[in-house]
Amino acid sequence: MFGFLKPAPDAEQKISEEKVPRLYKMWQTRVLISTAFVYIGYYIIRLIFTVQQNDISKAYGFSMGQIGTILSMFGIGYGISKLIMGTLADRANPNRYVATGLIVSAIINALYGTTQSFGMIVFLMLLNSVMQGMGAAACQRLVGLWFGRKAKGSIMSRGTAFSIWSSAHNAGALMCVAVINLSAFFFGASLQWSFWTASIVSIVIAIIVLFLGSDRPTTKDYRQLKNILATKWSLKTEKLLKAMFLMTMFLKYFLNTLSKINSCGRSF
Repeated sequence: MFGFLKPAPDAEQKISEEKVPRLYKMWQTRVLISTAFVYIGYYIIRLIFTVQQNDISKAYGFSMGQIGTILSMFGIGYGISKLIMGTLADRANPNRYVATGLIVSAIINALYGTTQSFGMIVFLMLLNSVMQGMGAAACQRLVGLWFGRKAKGSIMSRGTAFSIWSSAHNAGALMCVAVINLSAFFFGASLQWSFWTASIVSIVIAIIVLFLGSDRPTTKDYRQLKNILATKWSLKTEKLLKAMFLMTMFLKYFLNTLSKINSCGRSF
């Protein structure tokens, strides 16, 4: 693990108990905003190619079969990546981890605008899918770390926080279209600039999140909130639930990819 991504140490400076509830709720708000905000950035990058696939097909001379192959590479890579990147997210500073993944993904996305080679775009899509796998696991870990099962002593319960975070999926789709319109307004009907605009917006989001978000609550000396955040699961149950989650994610994206390939095959 790179030094920048390593978990921050627990806070050495103690916070008086009367200040903890107020500061804790402030940081909860910041963490929730940052996780939703950064995942909007992930979705902008994830959907920018899909939304413009018809224009790309005409401009680059790709057949629908080739477009289907490119998009299938994302599904395969993303399904496998979530297994690996989710494990790494448990060992990293989740805030820096999720921001770094978005920055690298945005850089790869910008490279779409520099080539019309089918083979290169397939490779870039596969590479980008791996970086996209850094998003969900780190965001989910942050929500799990900062929010308890019950709302007592917190701004909201963990379930409510997850519901708000998950709305970033829809907001990201809306923002992707908005970014394309923004690019068209300033740079005309340029596919290259639509990719570059999406990358610039996403990198700005990632930089904001680096300063807005946080690592674990203990890095702010919120050890007193152990009872609020504790989840009374046995270690065996926790491992079983995690394994079930990872397998579900893998099957979801693997089967979705097979469906796309099958659909493309029927069109010929």
